Amino acid sequence: MSPIITHQDELELAKMEKELVSQFKKLARSQSALISSQIKYAENISKANINREMLNRTFRDVLKQMQTLAREHRSNIKDEEVNLYKDIIEKNDDYIKANNKYLNAIKDLGVQKEYLVQKKDEFIEALADVANRRSVVIKRALEVEKAKNKLIDGEKLNVLDQQLNDVQRDFDRAREIFLKKIHQFIEVRDEINILWIKLKDTITELS
Repeated sequence: MSPIITHQDELELAKMEKELVSQFKKLARSQSALISSQIKYAENISKANINREMLNRTFRDVLKQMQTLAREHRSNIKDEEVNLYKDIIEKNDDYIKANNKYLNAIKDLGVQKEYLVQKKDEFIEALADVANRRSVVIKRALEVEKAKNKLIDGEKLNVLDQQLNDVQRDFDRAREIFLKKIHQFIEVRDEINILWIKLKDTITELS
């Protein structure tokens, strides 16, 4: 036999939804702080890459001078030195190219995660609205039920019924908005999962 569902059960759901809103807000705050850290990390990578490009430019100037001196047999330049510098320059070029891909992937992820927080905020706001309106509907329904039990005047009962219908319509609209916001949130979250995979694919063994 199925348990009897009461108005109190629905009020309890509204209370739990409000707690869910509270927990979501805490998570959103911590995620915003994390996103800020990731953006700062991307900025530091960008600065390091600029410094590496400047280093490589100087390496090329040094290599060019070494190659010029190496033409003279009396110079103190060995082929091994020239080759080692060439290798360092090539490795730096590879690293800069790979790191730029990595950096772009981090930036794309950061932008999308900021968008996700926005969608999560909209989702939270819609959930809070649903929870509040659910409580209103249930309390109004209880008022109507009590009025019917008291056998009050039919006209007054019609007014109460109309008020219940109004708040029920408001709740239904709020729920439709809430469902729309959930779908938008899930869509952006799935896009972020794809960006995480793209980020993983940019990671190389270069250092």
